[in-house]
Amino acid sequence: MPKKILQIPTNLIMGFLGVGKTTAILNLLKQKPKNENWAVLVNEFGKVGIDGAIYQSYGATVKEISGGCLCCAVGLPFKIGINRLLKEVRPDRLLIEPTGLGHPKKVLEMLENKYYQEVLDLKAVICLVDPSNLQDERYRNHENFVDQIALADVLVANKTDLATKEAIACFDKQGQKFKPAKALVAQTTQGQLDICWLDFSRNSTRQASFPAAHEHSNYTPAGNKNSSLENKGDGFQSFGYVFPEQTQFDYSRLMNFLTALSAERIKGMCSTNQGWYLINGVNGSFNNQRCSPLTTSKLEIIAAENQCVDISAALLLQCFAEA
Repeated sequence: MPKKILQIPTNLIMGFLGVGKTTAILNLLKQKPKNENWAVLVNEFGKVGIDGAIYQSYGATVKEISGGCLCCAVGLPFKIGINRLLKEVRPDRLLIEPTGLGHPKKVLEMLENKYYQEVLDLKAVICLVDPSNLQDERYRNHENFVDQIALADVLVANKTDLATKEAIACFDKQGQKFKPAKALVAQTTQGQLDICWLDFSRNSTRQASFPAAHEHSNYTPAGNKNSSLENKGDGFQSFGYVFPEQTQFDYSRLMNFLTALSAERIKGMCSTNQGWYLINGVNGSFNNQRCSPLTTSKLEIIAAENQCVDISAALLLQCFAEA
């Protein structure tokens, strides 16, 4: 741990699967002062690690903790990750992105303890919400979803251009009911957060509705003999793939295959016959963008644990471009 020089402004940017956290952080990185170096500690439920490569391409210093939820890794992995960033980089600001399946209580408790108070200045905790999810029992009854909202200082409805008036009204009503009141309740599209929101104060008196959630880690490898890059927990399962160098996909075949899957979340950075693409899918809807090349293609698929998802190697092989 570095000697105390100044407290580093630190923000937790959270939200459930597919809400747009990555896009929001990228938008914040675009707004950062040119003379500042920002670091991102990113945690992904899957084991491949897609977001870290994306943030690095935008000039951020990144440390990844993959294969579980950050709240269940607040022991050694979390300490090592954050300590290395503070010692080696000494960033002007630290953004922490927990997995969408994570519960923030343990993370906040660690960041607010005396050990980190000496070097970190914990600012507003920001939670992004897809207002459409507030009308879905799968989300309303999920402990992590509920407490991500409850513990946030800044509550933001993202994807409002895709939501109904009823869903947005439901968000506004819920956003105003909290005590203590939120520092800000806002609406946006495409993850467009205002950099000024980062400096709202953190209110540590906010209470979780499910304080015992994730009291014990329930994230274990799925154990499928066909892959060592699988994970499961909290009713979800992930399948990760890192492909050999020179692998190239046929873009149309790959997208036909991925669109047909019954998956909550699909993310990847893939080399295709149409160039490198950032694959970004939520519940069967895709918003893909061209991206900078990596050494190898990566793909991560998250689905409900009770959902049968056929992503065998033989099927993926059919998506490769012909030599």
